[in-house]
Amino acid sequence: MPKKVAGKRSARTGQVAARSVERKKALTLKLAVTTRQLWMKFSQRAERVGVTRAKWTLIAVVARNPGATQRNIATSLQVTEATAGRLIDSLCKDGYLERREHPSDRRSYRIYLTPTAQPVMDQLGEIAKIHANEAFAGFSDRDLTTLDSLLDVLSRNIGVLAADQDKSSSGKGVPPAETASGGRRSVNVRPRSA
Repeated sequence: MPKKVAGKRSARTGQVAARSVERKKALTLKLAVTTRQLWMKFSQRAERVGVTRAKWTLIAVVARNPGATQRNIATSLQVTEATAGRLIDSLCKDGYLERREHPSDRRSYRIYLTPTAQPVMDQLGEIAKIHANEAFAGFSDRDLTTLDSLLDVLSRNIGVLAADQDKSSSGKGVPPAETASGGRRSVNVRPRSA
């Protein structure tokens, strides 16, 4: 193949690769902005019923994980244990949560919703329904299935990257990754071939 033709192909391949990288960067930013918009809109609605973002996220974590410890809650919320503890204290004082002794660890408590939290959970559920219907207006079932699958792949990719970084920096095993749909899934990381 003449050098001139090979050079043009190489230049075109480089331009296509550069456009692909730029598109991926733009999509990453768009996902971050969209996620923030979703959180902000939901938070504004939740605050109208008297629950701050910090409180409703903690209530939701406890609702999904009854009996979770303060440490588990802090990990789920991506905050320090002290911050989680202050939020738990506040919600216990408000009557939404209660601490119960941990059956096998006298140093920790398990956190549960109280019956007082149920009306708040019901209101948050209604807000979530309205919020989801508005956010996904115009999406077909097929669109939603495709988006869910794509987000699961993205979540796995991010989980694998994070696991690789954790593994290389701490020497620990690979933690399960949370999927975009909220479930937990173990991520299998194969050793890279040399």
